[in-house]
Amino acid sequence: MWYCNRLINETLLELNHHGKGPVHINVPLSEPLFGTAAGELPEVRVITRYQGLNVYDKDYKELIARLNRYSRRMMIAGQMTLIYLFEKRTSKLIYRHFAWLTEHLSNRTVPGRSIRNFDTLLHTFSEEQQEKLRPELVITYGGHIVSKRLKKYLRAFPPEEHWHVAADGKAADMFGALTTVIEIDPFEFMERIGPLLENRSVVYPQQWENLSKALPEPSFPYSEQAAVGALLKVLPPESALHLGNSSVVRYACFYSIPETIEVCGNRGTAGIDGSLSAALGYASASAKPNFILTGDLSFFYDMNALWIGHIRPNVRIFLLNNGGGEIFQSLPGFDMTEETRRYVTAAHTTSAKGWAEERGFRYLSARNELELNEALPLFIGTAEKPFLLEVFTDRTEDIRLLNAYYDGLSI
Repeated sequence: MWYCNRLINETLLELNHHGKGPVHINVPLSEPLFGTAAGELPEVRVITRYQGLNVYDKDYKELIARLNRYSRRMMIAGQMTLIYLFEKRTSKLIYRHFAWLTEHLSNRTVPGRSIRNFDTLLHTFSEEQQEKLRPELVITYGGHIVSKRLKKYLRAFPPEEHWHVAADGKAADMFGALTTVIEIDPFEFMERIGPLLENRSVVYPQQWENLSKALPEPSFPYSEQAAVGALLKVLPPESALHLGNSSVVRYACFYSIPETIEVCGNRGTAGIDGSLSAALGYASASAKPNFILTGDLSFFYDMNALWIGHIRPNVRIFLLNNGGGEIFQSLPGFDMTEETRRYVTAAHTTSAKGWAEERGFRYLSARNELELNEALPLFIGTAEKPFLLEVFTDRTEDIRLLNAYYDGLSI
């Protein structure tokens, strides 16, 4: 029902979107066609689109009145490849009214400090806390959101309203609760609503911030998670960080990074294909050092990307190799045998050493904490050749440490 409702809403919204025209809806029918027992049709969700905050399109006073009616307001920034500098006036007017949730891939697109450890934070919530912190209004902007926990939370505890703000005016109903689409540049939207927000005290943003500050960064023994943290802690502040998909992009959210670091990631449909190629293409036109943090399956799937002829010395590939797709071992309810592990996790014993050196990379490897700490200063320093650091870990131990971390969480 939710999916059908969304499709019909999207179709009807196109009737008068940048012009008027017909739309076509196919409704499959099956016999018997008559004798329906329902006395009346159910109430259904209607999604409304505002084409900008423009009185000539639609009076938006009622929209602002609803905005001011809510006390538990949340703003979520998805993936965005820019660093936006808010005017101080706008930041002062809007920041304190919302709980701001972002991921590294959102980059610097909020007017103040954001909550970036919310995925881990949600794991600690009791059902009572989830209900208490349920937002009344969620406003989203930007693209992809990585966190499955956030999506699951807002589907289980949906807001009264979800507004999506996008310059293209497309509907993004990721929580199954979309009510309003506002076709406007997100930053113009914030500048416009800032002066229209009622000047009153709200405690909701502070509740999220206090919980976020109370949750310390994790400290892992030598593992994939520890290696990710070790790299992120020493990244040059003026650099580009490319996050591979699957485990890597999630482990990176455990740790803070300087807001000056530009974070990129070819999310696609959250698959592993093309993330290395995209990162190398970006680095070829970038003046910054480009650090590519990737897992073994992502790397080997796209290894021919190293064949291109214009890889520059600003490329640093940090390859996590634990012999397969260990994230599949952590899926709840899936107890793998040795046979299923071979196919599901694509277990292997391959190293990137030969291929990296063949393609002109300087190669280093690490198999323990000492070797990793010795390699990192060389890896992040200047060099005349591109660099690949391959970090070997044990995937069974990686999963054990990850599960132990989540099991021990409390705030």
